[in-house]
Amino acid sequence: MRTLATLISACLLPGMLWAADPQTATNPAVNHVALTDQVLVVLDDQFAAFRDDTARLSQVAQAFCDGTANRQQMTQALAAAWTAWAPLDAYQFGPIETQAAALTVNFFPDKKNFVGRAVAELLKRPAQEQADPETVAAASAGAQGLPALERLVFDDVQTCPALIGVSGNLARIGAALHDGWFAPEGWADLVRDAGADNPVYLSHQEFTRQIFTALDFSILRLREHRIGRALGTYERSFPTRAEAWRAGFTNDIMIAQLDGLIAMVDDGFSDAVPDATRAEIVQIARDVQARIHAIGAPLSEALDDPQTRIRVEALQPMLDHLKSRLDQQIGESLGVDAGFSAGDGD
Repeated sequence: MRTLATLISACLLPGMLWAADPQTATNPAVNHVALTDQVLVVLDDQFAAFRDDTARLSQVAQAFCDGTANRQQMTQALAAAWTAWAPLDAYQFGPIETQAAALTVNFFPDKKNFVGRAVAELLKRPAQEQADPETVAAASAGAQGLPALERLVFDDVQTCPALIGVSGNLARIGAALHDGWFAPEGWADLVRDAGADNPVYLSHQEFTRQIFTALDFSILRLREHRIGRALGTYERSFPTRAEAWRAGFTNDIMIAQLDGLIAMVDDGFSDAVPDATRAEIVQIARDVQARIHAIGAPLSEALDDPQTRIRVEALQPMLDHLKSRLDQQIGESLGVDAGFSAGDGD
């Protein structure tokens, strides 16, 4: 029996409505119960990776501030945590929504420098409070996540002891998200228990539609936010609007986000989508990744050179093609259309 807290959180879920649409095409050949189990395996792997990499990041931050880890180790740990988050960014429902983790983990885009101001406020606190994850958890969302850590590591500010507090809080979030999904009576159990009495999922097909919608949102997130905001117009680009531009992680984040999509299509949908269809979508996604590698510079730097800017511009029509084929091929195979994402309107 689910806990009352889980039921209340589910009933209050504002981001997505999954009532069955009688006009939506269905494919009776798809076993959505079995598909749910396969998708949950992929999600478990992805959320566990973020949990483990944020725990490692917290350990390295403590060692860095103690003088037993160097800057390269600190940067590598931050990169690992950020790329582990990249696939999860699409799943803005369930524990990510109920725990408001989309903002606390990755306050992006940050149009009004909330992160910079939040970090500045954190650094005004006594050292003991800066190093305390609970103090950080009670602070502004802008001070709690990956962009705040980037500021502490790459801006000309006092790095420690705030680095310990922010990374410790992020490790707490990573563990809470995995537990929110996969601990007993977590969101995964809610998904498995889809049916007439379920407050969120009246059928397993609705969860399939939710995941499919998340993949659509992931592609749009890449196109509009991670690329489009920095690309701007031919007359004026905005390199410092690129995600993680200070650290130079932008390209790796995009590649990791596509890795997450590939894993869901190839493994999560494996028994429900024909091999040739999955192979086509995976190849298109791999082609986008190859184009990102071919930029030859971090995205923020590439925009300063007309030759490399062209390589960045080429990513958008490739992502349009990926989304189109995903909608046509995968959607048809699964018997679902994309719904409304919690990220719509960002």
